[in-house]
Amino acid sequence: MDKNKVISRYNLTLDVIDKLNLKNKPIVLKKGESFIDYGEKTKRIGILISGLLYASYLSDSGNEWISRFFFSPNNFIVSNHEGFYFGKDSTESIKAYEDSELIYIEKDEFKNLLDNHRDFERTVRILAEESYIQVMARVHSFQSLNAEQRIRKFFSENPELGMKLQRQHIASYLGIHRNILTRFLYKI
Repeated sequence: MDKNKVISRYNLTLDVIDKLNLKNKPIVLKKGESFIDYGEKTKRIGILISGLLYASYLSDSGNEWISRFFFSPNNFIVSNHEGFYFGKDSTESIKAYEDSELIYIEKDEFKNLLDNHRDFERTVRILAEESYIQVMARVHSFQSLNAEQRIRKFFSENPELGMKLQRQHIASYLGIHRNILTRFLYKI
């Protein structure tokens, strides 16, 4: 995706949010603090201003896997979308990887904003479309790329993120064992 377009969309979203009179002021999550925990009712969505968060889920075997990283400007909408949309308990945990600042919008306020603010509704629609495209690219990479290709793709698309994250978290996100990632990194 075009980096300038991503930055522009992020700034536009912050401008739209800034014009609204939201109930909640920005909050700071300290490293390790949760935005949402497993099994918690998903009643809010976040807009990341700064920092880094991650979402994880538990497999049937009990292993925890990282499904997403939230960082601006690329992936700044913080939510367990399924739980938020359907009003279900979260199947994910979303935690701060580092100290992070975000604005959160409660579900009732979110619905009201969608119904009463055309700019907000348009922005949400565009972000949802872009999110869908990102998810499909991730699915396609899991289906068509081997571990080494996924590693190369991750580091070429996310060099700053690759420097911040621990190897075990990158490996979890890529769906590979940490030793495979370590072996590859020693080769380059």
